Order: sequence, then structure tokens, then C-alpha cells
Amino acid sequence: MHDDARDALDVIREHLAETHPDLDTSGLAVTGRLLRAANRIEAARTERLRDHDLTVADFDVLATLRRRQGRTGINPSTLQGSVMISSGGMTKRLDRLESAGLLRRKPDPDDRRGVIVQLTRTGRRRIDAALVSLLEQERDDVVAALPSAEDRDVLAALLRPVLRHLEGEE
Repeated sequence: MHDDARDALDVIREHLAETHPDLDTSGLAVTGRLLRAANRIEAARTERLRDHDLTVADFDVLATLRRRQGRTGINPSTLQGSVMISSGGMTKRLDRLESAGLLRRKPDPDDRRGVIVQLTRTGRRRIDAALVSLLEQERDDVVAALPSAEDRDVLAALLRPVLRHLEGEE
């Protein structure tokens, strides 16, 4: 390995090999890099969304609405399942986003006690701008280290079974 190709995980593994030569640190080589990358990506994503006056949680709700609402909207329980938060957390988030003028709730025509959530024009413009911004950032700042589309596809394919295993979808 060239010295300029080493990273912090290589150093950690070397130190562990000196103090614990009997331990297999191959898992650390993968998980350590994934965790360090995820932390940096999340911080950059938080900063980029701040430019659009959104939190990561706001983005998740608005992006899900944008993808799934269709012409009529989506009910909060379906939305809640897509973003995996509690109903109380969803209600607070919807209240905040509605107060900001990014979405609206209206009666569900198929359920007298239910509501449908829809993006407003402002919400649609905001989420579209934030999405474009995040996709540019991911392309330019994250995956740019991979020199080709083929490399990106290979990495995505390698990570898929790991994620499926961790999410219990094997």
C-alpha cells in the first residue's frame, strides 16, 4: 500500500495489530470507513439543507410527499411509515411544515375522520430546489472520489446486500 493511499482506519488497524495481533480487524476496515463517511455526508447534508431553510427531517417528509403524493395527496399514517417516525413526531413535523406554508392538510374524501397531506406550491419549489442541491453535492463532493460511473455502480451494488442484511431484508 502506498503511504499516500493510507487513511485513519489503516493506522487504527496497524495499532490494533500491535496490541492485539490475534484480532481480525477486517470488519473495522469496512464499518469504520462507512461510519466516518456517513458522519461527514450527514454533516454536509445538514449544512446544504440549511441553505434551503430545511432540516434533514423536514427534507425526508417533503421529499416523500413529492415522490408519493400523486394528484390527491397522502394520508399521514402512510407518510409516517415511509419516514419511520412516531405518530406524535409526525404530527409535530407536519404542524411545523404547515405553519411554514410548505404543506397543507385537507379532509380525506374517503374517511370523514382522516386528513390528506399535500405539498403547497411553495413546498414543491422548496423541495425541488433542495433535492437538486443535494444531488449535486452528492455527485460533486461524495462520489466524485470514484473516477467512473462503473465504480459508483460497483460500490452501490456491494453496499446493497450489506444494507439489506442490516435492515433484515435478506
